[in-house]
Amino acid sequence: MRIGWLTCIPAVLLPHSLCRSTTANAPANRQMPIASVVSGHCKKRKKNLVMARKIHKKLIERMTNGDLIPLLNFLKTNKEKLRLEVRQVGKAFVYYKKCKILELGLNSYSIDEKYFENNLKPTDIKNQVINNPELYFKETLLVVDSWLNKHRKQEFETQHNIAIHNQDKDDKYIILDMEYNFSQSEIEKSKRVKRAGFDLLGIERQTGKVVFFEVKKGLKALTGKAGIKTHINDFEECLYRKNKDDFRKNLIADIRNIVSDKKKLGLIDNFDLPDTLSIEDIDLVFVFEPLAGDKDDYSKIYKEEHRKSASLREFRTIYVSENNLKLI
Repeated sequence: MRIGWLTCIPAVLLPHSLCRSTTANAPANRQMPIASVVSGHCKKRKKNLVMARKIHKKLIERMTNGDLIPLLNFLKTNKEKLRLEVRQVGKAFVYYKKCKILELGLNSYSIDEKYFENNLKPTDIKNQVINNPELYFKETLLVVDSWLNKHRKQEFETQHNIAIHNQDKDDKYIILDMEYNFSQSEIEKSKRVKRAGFDLLGIERQTGKVVFFEVKKGLKALTGKAGIKTHINDFEECLYRKNKDDFRKNLIADIRNIVSDKKKLGLIDNFDLPDTLSIEDIDLVFVFEPLAGDKDDYSKIYKEEHRKSASLREFRTIYVSENNLKLI
């Protein structure tokens, strides 16, 4: 029997996205409207749970041996479209074209109502996700595609596809996480970095070096509040300045948890953390997808933006295309 969907009430919608916004001055803790289901008893969160980027062990158990087995199996058979990422407070997020289409907690299930502007929204997310994930994603992906057609985000699909196409054991890098944001709970509010997030987090397989990637498509994306200069300065501020020890400590813990959880879920099966893993020398790489004839313009703007930044460090640039998304 088909699970019912109800018409979304437009008045409750706000023009916000659960995809990380390219507008860098948005409040980091902004709350967005979501359609959600929460079950079970609420307990006071432990302080260390808020910090940890790790899926709750009982949620992993449900996905591997319990009622969420169909969900995990569906994600595994649709790796070309969907990515599950490890998040804080014991949650897992599922992304499609960089857009978060499922926020999964131990007893909670939600999706951003924004995608359902003039469409139907799910009325029983929990039941769909547990009993018929194929239907849930079929309906949700259609709605998100419709939303993306109206709200063009040039680099969203490129970023998502880069993450998907750099998972093989012979690839130079393995992408571990999308939309990585540093936890700053242990840092004084006055010393926190306003924009402490990066498009992709990966590891260079041969050297064990940790690498962040920023994906840019369209010349306008190279400048402004979310442009090259801003990303370089944020990278330096997080990892090479006064609070670097806190950022690096959280980063290495996140990496270990991400790999551990994804291996338990069978989402990574060709990678182990190398003995050479190091956070002493962390890289930032810019990935560009230029249009025909734009490559020289990308190079020129990149050099100028780098010159304006506060960094003396050199950064790699990689060019990709729709037909070649390998990071080499």
